[in-house]
Amino acid sequence: MRRAGFVVVATTALTLGTAGQGWAETTSGDITTSWGDRTRVQLTWVDRNSFHNGALAVADRTCDDRPVHATLTIQTGSGAARPLSEYRNTDGCDTTTDFQNIAATDPTGIRSLTMTLCRSAPGTPDECETGYIAANPYYGS
Repeated sequence: MRRAGFVVVATTALTLGTAGQGWAETTSGDITTSWGDRTRVQLTWVDRNSFHNGALAVADRTCDDRPVHATLTIQTGSGAARPLSEYRNTDGCDTTTDFQNIAATDPTGIRSLTMTLCRSAPGTPDECETGYIAANPYYGS
């Protein structure tokens, strides 16, 4: 089995938001870990404080009997790192688990979103790679 290297791909496109919001910016990116599992996220930034319409796919591609899980973490305007839910794929070899309607809001703002993909084995620490960071285009510098 060929092991893929660490790859990060990010694309950004402008999409029309809901009525009254004007333009919203959609961000997407993925991680292929050094051991071969994959995850992909897409979300729409609404404003300085929030995103919505998030979709996440967590793919177990390695058939190594180790479940995979992705964690999304937001960096808030106050400087705190706030993890969102952990998104698990425990279905095994060559499966993808999809998660929809992911959203976050923070009154101090959301500077960025970080995606980490991990694999687990009983009695050992998780093996994780963080390979995608999306800056909120509405947060400012």
